[in-house]
Amino acid sequence: MSRMRVAVVGAGISGLVSAYVLAKAGVEVVLYEKEDSLGGHAKTVCFDGVDLDLGFMVFNRVTYPNMMEFFENLGIDMELSDMSFSVSLEQGKGCEWGSRNGISGLFAQKKNALNPYFWKMLREIVKFKDDVLSYLEVLENNPVVDRNETLGQFVKSRGYSELFQKAYLVPVCGSIWSCPSEGVMNFSAFSVLSFCRNHHLLQLFGRPQWLTVRRRSHSYVNKVREKLESWGCQIRTGCEVQAVSTTDEGCAVLCRDGLLEMYSGCIMAVHAPDALGLLGEQATFDETRILGAFQYMYSEIFLHRDKKFMPQNSAAWSAWNFLGSTENKVCLTYWLNVLQNIDETGLPFLVTLNPDNAPDHTLLKWSTGQPVPSVAATKASLELDHIQGKRRIWFGGAYQGYGFHEDELKSGMVAAHGLLGKSYDILRNPKHMVPSMLETGARLFVTRFLGHHISTGCLTLLEDGGTVFSFEGTSKKCSLKTVLKVHNPQFYWKIMTQADLGLADAYINGDFSFVDKDEGLINLFMILIVNRDADNSTSKMKKKRGWWTPLLFTAGIASAKFFIQHVSRQNTLTQARRNISRHYDLHQWPLQIVPLERLVLL
Repeated sequence: MSRMRVAVVGAGISGLVSAYVLAKAGVEVVLYEKEDSLGGHAKTVCFDGVDLDLGFMVFNRVTYPNMMEFFENLGIDMELSDMSFSVSLEQGKGCEWGSRNGISGLFAQKKNALNPYFWKMLREIVKFKDDVLSYLEVLENNPVVDRNETLGQFVKSRGYSELFQKAYLVPVCGSIWSCPSEGVMNFSAFSVLSFCRNHHLLQLFGRPQWLTVRRRSHSYVNKVREKLESWGCQIRTGCEVQAVSTTDEGCAVLCRDGLLEMYSGCIMAVHAPDALGLLGEQATFDETRILGAFQYMYSEIFLHRDKKFMPQNSAAWSAWNFLGSTENKVCLTYWLNVLQNIDETGLPFLVTLNPDNAPDHTLLKWSTGQPVPSVAATKASLELDHIQGKRRIWFGGAYQGYGFHEDELKSGMVAAHGLLGKSYDILRNPKHMVPSMLETGARLFVTRFLGHHISTGCLTLLEDGGTVFSFEGTSKKCSLKTVLKVHNPQFYWKIMTQADLGLADAYINGDFSFVDKDEGLINLFMILIVNRDADNSTSKMKKKRGWWTPLLFTAGIASAKFFIQHVSRQNTLTQARRNISRHYDLHQWPLQIVPLERLVLL
């Protein structure tokens, strides 16, 4: 049986992931990219010795679960980012506020503290969240209810003020999709509001922690490329595809240079209008109808160092800064130093979309397009299965979701698995972990203890819902890292009340897991042991030591708890068997994961 040969057109994240899945499965893959580099919106440049991401910049663990899993499998290092937001209308003469500096940023214009219209807007932001949640609940529980309402109709029917629309709703939505006010109000209310709810954008504060790739997005693109090349994938950069057609023999891919090759199938990981253009006159009625429904908003973008394109009041400066909207475009500035943790030794690195005038100190200019969530696009996305794989052609791209990296990655995964004839279970957004009051106290206790205890190595806790706690020592004695995924707040309670047995109990019950399934557990042991020894060494150097320490406190709680449990147990044969089983399991749990010879080293 001959080996399957597949063409992937487009090397953005959708194309890269498609090629990754296919090549890993043993398929012969040829990846076409018209640009000289891979990555699409994952665009990294270097100025003054500083690597800067200009397209894909941020993500989080709540709304990017598939991307997180992909990155973790690749071993991509991540770090915390800042996704604060500001609005500056009429060059600061109108309303101006920001979320990065708390109350001082919110009231960057001191006069707003006495402005009843501004206070009304704040009340409407709270009301908006309640209205949106109620609206989405009705639509999601009643599929027959009309979902064609626009965002403008939603706002008008509920009587929101003009200031709320101009100084909050339009800036937020316009910034996300790089779209002017008129376009924003014509968005699908269901699609946009679902996105805002899923991304926790319905409140000014208390949003999930955002992340960025520590060594910039080109690091993950390079890792994917290395994997593809090791699996024999042919990567053809600077090779523009002119047409894709199908015959009885398979898919024909014609390049601009005249080269024509045949394939068993093809994945078109390009913008919807570009896919239609490549199909040409051979496009079917359904392909034309569905792909033609997706619209794009194009922006001119400048990388520069001109502070005039930030809010007038420095207290309002944030990671994202909305600077106004005209009839045809939206002006927005990204503060890269904050987004990407870049030391600010001179002028800031800024990226501005659609400025009225070219900024001073411009370093680079380019343009890009982004799909917008129109009512027509929302309808078309529900009909994609009418064209996927029908002519040995599969389609992938961010337009199949909300228009972002997670959507693009998911579409690539689905297309590749579909071509292989396999199903793919898309990871859903994890629910936000909500601890009780006792569990909140236990979390505070455990995190404070780890903050004092970890003097070497790096231990990171990733809670379901996006909260991240990272503990990294200053000593270079241990370079190991381990990342725990916390799924249940009982994790903290068990550790606080049972110490090491609580950790074992939490692991057995699935309260936490490891990102690195092979080395995560042993690395945790090593980090804890090295830091324990460091603590012991430090304590011997001290002449006096107080009677209270976190470990003694924990031991006291654990002893009291186990004493109460012991005296309350019934002395029966059934209970005895249960006790033996419980203790046997707890003592054996490391052996289930770590080979005996590794434990001997401890």
